[in-house]
Amino acid sequence: MEIVFSKHSLEKLEDSTSQKLDINRDTVEGVLQNPEITDSCDYPLMMAIKEFKENLSLCVIYKFVNGKLKVITFFPSRRGRYENKIF
Repeated sequence: MEIVFSKHSLEKLEDSTSQKLDINRDTVEGVLQNPEITDSCDYPLMMAIKEFKENLSLCVIYKFVNGKLKVITFFPSRRGRYENKIF
């Protein structure tokens, strides 16, 4: 499935925090292609979460638009922060 990035998410990829944590397009796409956890309770927005670093997870907020996955935003979070709320 094709993955497209919103203007906001592209800007976040360029920000210093993302670069410091080595978050890039491939990292975000990897979370979407092989998430540990997905949540669709805020449909049409959905969340995919995957372990990212030793103590961090990467959360990606996305939605389906015209048969494509559109990344709305992403953010690192402390492991367990969002995973515990989904279960």
